[in-house]
Amino acid sequence: MDPGDQMERVYEGIVHWADVIIVATPIRWGGASSLYYKMVERMNCIQNQETIANQHLLRNKVAGFIITGGQDNVQAVAGQLLGFFAEIGCQFPQFPYVAHSRGWSAEDMENNQTYVQTSVSLHDGAAALVRRCAEMAQVMIQGTLGEGALTRGGRKGHQLDTHAQLQGMTNARGDLAAAEE
Repeated sequence: MDPGDQMERVYEGIVHWADVIIVATPIRWGGASSLYYKMVERMNCIQNQETIANQHLLRNKVAGFIITGGQDNVQAVAGQLLGFFAEIGCQFPQFPYVAHSRGWSAEDMENNQTYVQTSVSLHDGAAALVRRCAEMAQVMIQGTLGEGALTRGGRKGHQLDTHAQLQGMTNARGDLAAAEE
């Protein structure tokens, strides 16, 4: 990977220092920015620690999101952000994102930038989001969730048995070879 992209600083900040993680992204072509996607692809190592090694690198971390753009699709982008950060162990305040969209017909980026830069309501909404995240982080740090709070659920509720999966692939190849004979 690119040693100049500063991902080591991102890892250190998120894993060791941050209580609150605020991610901002524009909507472009109906999705989050390519920079956001590059960052989360590189953060796959954090997710792998959860799903493969059962190591919880992120504890008492709260995430919030600011989504802006000239296009619509806010809910889909928010869902992707929420899904990824939930997978790596983050928690969310009530109303975990603020968003601004001028709709599909607003592809005049210079007007969109001006609106975002001067919008009092968008700035107030972002400040309120940061306050909600910080307040939730403070409660989480000062309190305890109790025994079993980090028990995995859903589709990743069970420890991965890679040995059995590899054995199954080997058996399937043998069955295929026998069928071809």
